[in-house]
Amino acid sequence: MRKRLWQVDAVVVDLEDRDATVSMVHQKSLSEVIVKLRLSPRQLNDAATPLRKRIETLAADLVLDLGSFLDSVSD
Repeated sequence: MRKRLWQVDAVVVDLEDRDATVSMVHQKSLSEVIVKLRLSPRQLNDAATPLRKRIETLAADLVLDLGSFLDSVSD
């Protein structure tokens, strides 16, 4: 089984400005990555729990893409 290395530390959604901030911590190195997103008005129509899960998933995808890019540059 693959070990999870990233843990979502906090998700903050500013409903007025439609901003979302996700803080993720790498469990081995304790590095923190903060991802900031701008939400469309349509995305705010859903309930809070599905919105939070989508924001977490999007932030995780961005962090994994960044990690893949950095791995390819170091070669």
